[in-house]
Amino acid sequence: MKFIISILAIALFTRDCNNKDVSGLTLPNTQQETIAIIYQASSRGFFKEIIVTENNITISNDRDNQQLNSFKNNNKIWNEYLDLLAQIDINKLPNIKAPTAMRDYDGAAHATLTIKEENKEIKSRIFDHEYPPAEIKTLVEKLLSFKKNSSKQ
Repeated sequence: MKFIISILAIALFTRDCNNKDVSGLTLPNTQQETIAIIYQASSRGFFKEIIVTENNITISNDRDNQQLNSFKNNNKIWNEYLDLLAQIDINKLPNIKAPTAMRDYDGAAHATLTIKEENKEIKSRIFDHEYPPAEIKTLVEKLLSFKKNSSKQ
């Protein structure tokens, strides 16, 4: 009996995990866009997540995504993000080394950059929040500048 319950639990958890994207938001497959650029930074008492897709820019300051700020994305801004993304060799993203290591002693939050394209997801190594590697610096600064500008609205 325990064996059957274990198998059933594994099947249910696996099915549930397949419906979640990296941000923790459950989205029906019909609402997922082709490309998503995700910046996430966190530490013990800090959390920032910025998700840019063709149609939306979503910003969250809490891990549970209870207070989401969503903005319509226009073609001009989206094309700027795509141009910056084209300058990066996405396949090398997981191997890019961080220029600083302040996160090792709580001097900075841990940050990652993730690129999702349909069923493919490529995630960077962890780097210090606001101190990205040179290869992705322009893109990360663009993401963070939108965050700073939108918080003033």
